[in-house]
Amino acid sequence: MWRRRIPIALACLAGLGLNVYLWQPFFPYFLVRANNDFACTYTGAVLAGSPGLYHVATVKRTQSTLGDSTQFMMYQRFPYYAGLISPLRWLSYLQAYWVWQAICLAALMVFLAFWPGQPMWLKAIVCCWSLPLANCFVMGQDVTLVLAALAVSVALFLRGRHFAAGCLIALCSIKFHLFVTLPLLILTRRLWRFGSGAAAGGAVLLAASFAVQGWRWPADYVRMLRLPTSTPSYSLMPNLNGLLSGHPHSAGMMALAAGIVLAAAAVVMWRARFTIALAATLLSGLLLSYHAFIADAVLLIPVGLLLIHDKASRAHRAVGLILLSPLAFLGFRLDHVPYPPAIVVLMPLLAMAAVAIPSARLWSLRRRLPVAAPGRT
Repeated sequence: MWRRRIPIALACLAGLGLNVYLWQPFFPYFLVRANNDFACTYTGAVLAGSPGLYHVATVKRTQSTLGDSTQFMMYQRFPYYAGLISPLRWLSYLQAYWVWQAICLAALMVFLAFWPGQPMWLKAIVCCWSLPLANCFVMGQDVTLVLAALAVSVALFLRGRHFAAGCLIALCSIKFHLFVTLPLLILTRRLWRFGSGAAAGGAVLLAASFAVQGWRWPADYVRMLRLPTSTPSYSLMPNLNGLLSGHPHSAGMMALAAGIVLAAAAVVMWRARFTIALAATLLSGLLLSYHAFIADAVLLIPVGLLLIHDKASRAHRAVGLILLSPLAFLGFRLDHVPYPPAIVVLMPLLAMAAVAIPSARLWSLRRRLPVAAPGRT
């Protein structure tokens, strides 16, 4: 038993050591000052239920009191989320910060416990080597909460509890822009019970948002999203916005690229097994998200785990290994990398579509072939 555990522990420590080396310049902000994205989360907790939740002046005034945190970030989640985290307002900023990090770590443990199909040791090694996951904690991000909700939802779905799985997937609306192709998955695979659960869960969360923030919050929310600071654009984004950032015809190219992504995702969702179709959903959602950063690329952990579990396709397993490798994400931390980070997300989706298209043609050909009558040759 120890002979097996020692290599696993060494592999985990090696991954953690790599992440410490790559993210070490940010440690003063992460460990001492808490000058990261948690300022946005804490602002939402403080302003939950108040008219200033999405107002620039109120948010600036609130964040100016958060110790030596100098960042300004608008709160960009729905009101129900602000209501859920509102107890953090009773703690000081630094106290709330470490409670928040503990919550995010607990959410990661939920993901490890519930994500199906892979042994715990493999999931632990993958997480220790993941640059985006390390960035979640360095930046005080909340993507691990999405991972936890996704893992429980998938586990319920594979056990046949589709409605309950849909209800849980509604919690991924914490970062709804990463799941914009989920309706396409429901439609192509006719997952009506799953879709009904997602609609029911979404309705409950929407009602909670109105209960927390009143009737006028949708207009305030849309106004906030249109601010330049809410929707930045630069080349390190792991999506089409980052891939085409700075292009002279970015709007037209974005529309063309989005059409290609949707077509590729639809082919995979239509012909592949559910697990592969789910991987295509996560990849295409990240590409179309428009607003995403390296921490959001942590969704490639479940994608990679789904793909390496596919024993029917070597191509899928190879793509999965690439997505789980830290080499895929060095573009976020190293200078002069010959490819934009979004390529790491786009190429696997296109490869999955290339695998799915021949199977779709074969299925169509089999439907056209005549079937011999019983007893005849």
